[in-house]
Amino acid sequence: MIIHLKTINGVKIQCSENENKLLSINEDISISKIIDRELNQMRSVILNDQLVYPKLFYTEYFHLCKNEHASIFKNENIRHDITIMSGNLAGIEFMKTYGHYHEILEGTNHAAPEVIEILHGNAIILLQKPERLVSDKPGVKTIADVLDFGNITEVSLFKLKPGDLFIVPPYYGHTIINQKSTALVFSTLISAKAKTIYKGIYDYKGASYYIIKKNAKQVFVQNPNYKNVPKIKKQKKWSYNNIMDNKKGSSYLNFINNPKNYSWINDPDSINWEQFA
Repeated sequence: MIIHLKTINGVKIQCSENENKLLSINEDISISKIIDRELNQMRSVILNDQLVYPKLFYTEYFHLCKNEHASIFKNENIRHDITIMSGNLAGIEFMKTYGHYHEILEGTNHAAPEVIEILHGNAIILLQKPERLVSDKPGVKTIADVLDFGNITEVSLFKLKPGDLFIVPPYYGHTIINQKSTALVFSTLISAKAKTIYKGIYDYKGASYYIIKKNAKQVFVQNPNYKNVPKIKKQKKWSYNNIMDNKKGSSYLNFINNPKNYSWINDPDSINWEQFA
């Protein structure tokens, strides 16, 4: 089955349900890097590390934009990526991203936030908040100085559908799960300076919960490698009033039309994150 993505105005994309690949894009589109997240890379974070299938979990396309918009992204120091994930099961576990945190953003006292938009399919976003070791303050250099990755104080689950926008707040580990049989496609906006930290997930063999299919039902299995994991809170989507346009529509287009509305992506200190997280 061919998926035609028309969510991003002018960026007309086709992709395959089966191969997680972009089949065609406009000739005036640029992509800086493509990464396949294969089974061998995922073994350290999946429930059954002896699996032999599926070979490919998802594919990431970095810095994807129309050439005419490249200068806007460069000037605002923001990156736009697209990820395509299969709808296959990984054994009994639903397909998912590796999971990661973001490093403290250079020149700020917060880890980098991220905007996620669902373009096709349905997603579960699993957020986990580790215990804070020290408060935000000048001189703190890395997220490892701030968080105890093995001691989780909050786990939240959000269900998203096509067109939904979601902001990952600073200091939250996040994993995106595809619990459907069809492909999941999502985009992200993030600071071009942001650094991805996998160690807080890798050291504990995945996120704080595995989501599996058992007797045709979705079941949450707590990851025993963590020191502490609370029960999952199933939440409705947060409101982002005073942070960005919370209306339906392409995050790509919203950014291109009003880039200054997204200046907080590179200045997370300007936001009171406790108002919704």
